[in-house]
This record gives sequence, C-alpha cells and structure tokens, in this order.
Amino acid sequence: MNKTILAVLVVGLSMVCAVGTAGATSFTSTTDVDRWVIGNGTLTWAQAMPSDFEMPYDTINSATLKIYSNFVDGNNDMVSVENTFVGNLKNDTGWFLIWNPLESRSFDIASAITAPWSTGQSLDISLAYDERGLFNCLLYVDESILCLDYNNGASPVPEPGTVLLLGIGMAGIAICGKRRLNNNA
Repeated sequence: MNKTILAVLVVGLSMVCAVGTAGATSFTSTTDVDRWVIGNGTLTWAQAMPSDFEMPYDTINSATLKIYSNFVDGNNDMVSVENTFVGNLKNDTGWFLIWNPLESRSFDIASAITAPWSTGQSLDISLAYDERGLFNCLLYVDESILCLDYNNGASPVPEPGTVLLLGIGMAGIAICGKRRLNNNA
C-alpha cells in the first residue's frame, strides 16, 4: 500500500511540474529611421513592442536597443528612451574622417521600461543631437533594433494536468480502499 501511494505522489508531482512552468519570450523589432540631421535638435521615433507585453504582469530579463548611424562627431548626441537618458552615440573611427562607416551602438534599456505599461504601447526613443563640428556637421541615423527578453505573466492554463492529477489521486484512493476490504475479508 505504501508503494502505491508513493507512486501516485511521484507521478502527480511530475505532472504538475511539467505543466505549470512558463518560459521566457524573445522579441525583436527593427525601425527604419533613415534620417539625415544637421545643426542641433531632437529626432524622435517609436519602436514597436510586443503586442502582449504589459507591466506589472510581465518581467523584463533583458532589453537592448542598437542604433546604427554614421557621421557621429563626438559625444554630444544623447539617446533617451521613455524620457530616460541611456547614453551617447559615439564615433569610434575618429572625428577627422570625412566618411565614417556605418556603426552601431548598443544601449541597455531595461531600466527605462517601467510600469505601468499597457499592451500595444510603443517605445518612445529620442536623440538630442548637436552636429555643428568643423568636419562632421551632419548625422545619419539608419535604423534601430530592439531586442527584448521577458517572462510573460500569463502562464498557460494547466487544465489537462490538473484533471490527470485528480484522476490519479482518486485511483490511488480506490486501490487503497479495495485492498483494505480484501484484507478484512
């Protein structure tokens, strides 16, 4: 009888563990900015977010924004996400070059995405630029790519596992009851 109860518990617990887990979701979106800017000002665009992403229910594991640009003349170009400063565009090839190859700059933006966040809301990105240098007096912003990894707060409904666990438990009780009757007779 003890072996039967132990077997029922082991099978039931393994079913609950297999059904009740929720995994991480990865999302990538690309926005084609394709803009030339000169002088100083602010360039803004909206980055698409997952249609099912909602805070406080979802949890962000990581969020990275990569901006591709060239003709960056220094550290005066400030990137903000949802009105939170996340860093500067930088020119790693040197300011003296007339033509700079297209470069990418990655920003960790997980802390800029805060609750409340509703489904369907886009990510607001702004670039405050100051392109008035001697050699590079303009800036080209090609595209931005968002890579988001998050745990979705809506876990799957474990109905088949619950019904199976209930059935195994009832079968175990029935077997124990039948053995008691057989031992008393």
